[in-house]
Amino acid sequence: MKKILSCLLALTLTAALLAPAASAEGYTDVPADSALAGEVQKAVDYGLMNGYNANTFGYRDSMTRAQFVAVLVRMMGWKTMVPETATYYDVAPGSAWYEVIETAAAHDVTGTDPYFRPNTPITRGEMAELLVRALGLKAVAREAEKKNSLPFSDVTDRQGYIAVAYEIGMTKGTSATTFSPNATATRAQAAAMLVRIYEKLSRETDFTHGFYAISSYSQLELGQTLDAVSAGWSRMTWDGSQAKLVTTRDGGNEYYVPDSYQEVTESLEDLHLSVFMDGQSLKDMLSTAEGRTQAMRQIIQEISVSYDAIGKNPYKGVTLDFEGLRDAQKADYTAFLKELRQELDRLNKSLYVCVPPVLSTGTYYDGYDYAAIGQLADKVILMAYDYDARDMSDFVGGFYYQTAATAPIGQVYLALKALTDKVDPAKVVLGFSCKNVAWQIDETGKLVSGKPMYPSTETVLKRLAQEDTELGWSQEYQQSYAVYTTEDGSRYFLWYQDGRSVETALRAAKLLGVTGVSIWRLGTIPMEDSWSWSGLLNK
Repeated sequence: MKKILSCLLALTLTAALLAPAASAEGYTDVPADSALAGEVQKAVDYGLMNGYNANTFGYRDSMTRAQFVAVLVRMMGWKTMVPETATYYDVAPGSAWYEVIETAAAHDVTGTDPYFRPNTPITRGEMAELLVRALGLKAVAREAEKKNSLPFSDVTDRQGYIAVAYEIGMTKGTSATTFSPNATATRAQAAAMLVRIYEKLSRETDFTHGFYAISSYSQLELGQTLDAVSAGWSRMTWDGSQAKLVTTRDGGNEYYVPDSYQEVTESLEDLHLSVFMDGQSLKDMLSTAEGRTQAMRQIIQEISVSYDAIGKNPYKGVTLDFEGLRDAQKADYTAFLKELRQELDRLNKSLYVCVPPVLSTGTYYDGYDYAAIGQLADKVILMAYDYDARDMSDFVGGFYYQTAATAPIGQVYLALKALTDKVDPAKVVLGFSCKNVAWQIDETGKLVSGKPMYPSTETVLKRLAQEDTELGWSQEYQQSYAVYTTEDGSRYFLWYQDGRSVETALRAAKLLGVTGVSIWRLGTIPMEDSWSWSGLLNK
């Protein structure tokens, strides 16, 4: 987010925006006793808005469509564009608002009407739509349109956009039951609305977390910069009568404490033990009080015992990654968490709990009582990723793979909203996964194989650097993609998340009050100039 803020301050204004910077107190048309004077001051201080001149802000003037778009371009930190051909008949090349309006159009903000009407006062409904689109939440608005959950009786158009703008706190209604979508807003009122959003977007990321696996050593130093790290060194098992926390290679277990754990434990100050379990054995274990108690005791023992090489226990707490639970297991899992929480409090150790996302399809793992988990856990890690398809054999010869983004913003926002409705946003941590998914296609772009490939971060960096690789961006999913060719001539369509994609998701989180991030996993995080997630970790 620091990069975005620095870009905002460095943006060059268009000629029509080159009014001298001033304080709200310097504007003679801003009433000193106005409730909006402070918001006007902030809009000026943040570099979002200027007055007409050093003495006049235009406090009571209507905000025009062009003025509003200009502020959005500044707020988002976009580099202005100057195409040779105009998008709109009434905004010609070289005209005052040409650059900012074309920039907004390029970012899918302004729509397809051939006339933009730059000097027309903007309505409250239009402001909601343009802001939500600028934030990359167009798909979110479409889902909100289906729900039609607004409390306003006068909203018949742009319902989805207004619903999202209302959710993120851009504006309230003009009354408990009216939004007045066709009413215009003064420049002072617009300043207040935009300041609210800007301040949310400007929040610093205050908690960074990463998972450490056996193959994460290459980014151990990066792990030292995080607030907490969870080591995936254990798997819970259940044989029908006994729970056992396995931390060795026994039975082919891939979640084990490495022989060289000393360097890791001494390097990472706040280390949690991540405990993984899934499948029917998890459901069976949780279904009995004895199974739950045994599992709790196994975990408490592991985070209490002294590790020989360091002469102490290395863990500050536990991170539970119990996956695949359904509604039938919800009460059992909550009971287990309560029992574990009690013992962790006795040891003065913390509890992080991973939860799956709610899906728009309604078919998801619903065995997690968000409200109860929010009360019991210190952090709730939302695993809002892995939305991609596992098999597209039924779609070979088509283009359906182009809908299989790994972290589509519409789904991510839905999951965030569902969780923050039940859990204090200060406890919620948005999870990211550097999972890259490639689908083999032919020369015409049709799918060749229904089985995906999962190229590593290193492989993706190599493919992105190829001269013949085609880079793309999905406005729908707010995610990056690429089409590349391998040495044997095979072509692949790749879904991956670049810096822009993860920043969009992070913005959505901050709009809902979430300022913590978690990354699966160290050892795969892109940190090169050509592809970097460093923006997620900046504070």
